[in-house]
Amino acid sequence: MLLLVLPVQADEGMHPVLEDTYNALDQIRDTRQNQLEGYLQRLQQLAGQASTDVHFQDYFKIKQRYHQLQGQLPAPPEVVQSIEQLKNSIRDHYLQHYSIFHDILFVDKSGFVLSTIRHERDYHEHLFSGRLAESALSRQLLRDPERSFVDYDFYWASDEPSAFFVEPMVIDGQRQGWLVCQSALNRINRIFTREDDLGQTGEVFLANRRHQMLTASRLHPDQGALLRHLAAKNLEPKFSQGEGHRRVIDYRGYPVLTSFTLCRVQDSDWLLVAKIDEDEILTNHFRQQHAEDVSLLERYLPVGDPAFCAEHVLPGDGTIVDMDEFRSSADAPLLTFGISTCTGLLMILPSGEAILGHASERDRIYGGTETDLLGNMLRDIKRFRLLPYEVRDLKVVLVAPHDRSLGGAVQRLLAEGLLLSQIRFARVAEAESATLTHDPRQGSTLVRWRLSESAGLRWQCLDDLEDLGQVYQSAIAYPLETNRPR
Repeated sequence: MLLLVLPVQADEGMHPVLEDTYNALDQIRDTRQNQLEGYLQRLQQLAGQASTDVHFQDYFKIKQRYHQLQGQLPAPPEVVQSIEQLKNSIRDHYLQHYSIFHDILFVDKSGFVLSTIRHERDYHEHLFSGRLAESALSRQLLRDPERSFVDYDFYWASDEPSAFFVEPMVIDGQRQGWLVCQSALNRINRIFTREDDLGQTGEVFLANRRHQMLTASRLHPDQGALLRHLAAKNLEPKFSQGEGHRRVIDYRGYPVLTSFTLCRVQDSDWLLVAKIDEDEILTNHFRQQHAEDVSLLERYLPVGDPAFCAEHVLPGDGTIVDMDEFRSSADAPLLTFGISTCTGLLMILPSGEAILGHASERDRIYGGTETDLLGNMLRDIKRFRLLPYEVRDLKVVLVAPHDRSLGGAVQRLLAEGLLLSQIRFARVAEAESATLTHDPRQGSTLVRWRLSESAGLRWQCLDDLEDLGQVYQSAIAYPLETNRPR
């Protein structure tokens, strides 16, 4: 993948991880821009060609005359049959030469749609009255009746976003109306949803001046084109700057690196943005540079006792998880006792549901072969509980008085596609054992550490515990941004 293999070329004052990523994003951005511009130029060229196409001009004249006669006398059957044959001939001509367009509208100068290829709801309707009068196409024709481009907007007749290349239909030196070539977004989406060079969380998209995503989200496919509104504070500086790089919080709430450029299509401005989660970049860097060796992370984990919190009472209505098993709950507390040489494994789903496991020293995360509790928990989640794109929002908490299971657990989680920022590790080296509890109703995670006999019990709240992505940022002196949510 391009985002993973470019060499580091460090600029003075810029961290090499940032420099490397921006170089890769720039190449992806420029490639998509070239593909987009080539496609749009082809559309514009074909639209101009279609307006002077003899077949279309002859068809326009015949349909125009036929419409005028229909208002006076019923057409003879043989004329109706000839018109139908002509329609079929025009449809074949369209399929052979102009199928890049979703549809072609033949519109007279009053705004009446004489004919279309697809016979959708705009067929034999008037662009300047009824439902079609509300369309961007209608407004543009009234504002500028000459050659123009109508930007993508929802089009009622097709029930999907459409753009239009409008060409005057000039016959015998007189403008008789317009040839309107309709473009759907599916072909542009195919340019922007390619995944071969985007990693796990990367995507490239277009945004318009109304702060709408023109292209479908690769990462959240539940919302289509023009349905997702993006933050003005992210887009407006980019429109003003024209081209460059920015670190922002994206529409999913994650910190991302972006490379952007302004694309102008006649009177419309689009912003082309290539981006990737910083969390993935840091995780990939950790895997490449340190071969998933957690010793660097261990050196930068907090030293000494954590900030203990006030004493709590263990829930009396909770589900108890025994060693070598896991259980789930969405509406009742989960707890497991006696974490000493073993490890507590907690997974919190985006819905708030939680799964708690208790792995013994016989488990795979210790190098054992008898159990694979972490793997079983992940398989359960991926098969039955989360869609693939929702795994990015999964949170994992590891709890142990030691770090002997940390390397095995981290390697397994990263191999399953999780990022360092999704993993938190709570450890108190002086503790004899721990009790881990999570209440999905409140979203709170607590550990009761049993210290030495004289020190007694201490409680730690894990809700604000630093994740391993933040630990790794500190380890490689990666520049932090303020107000960056986790």
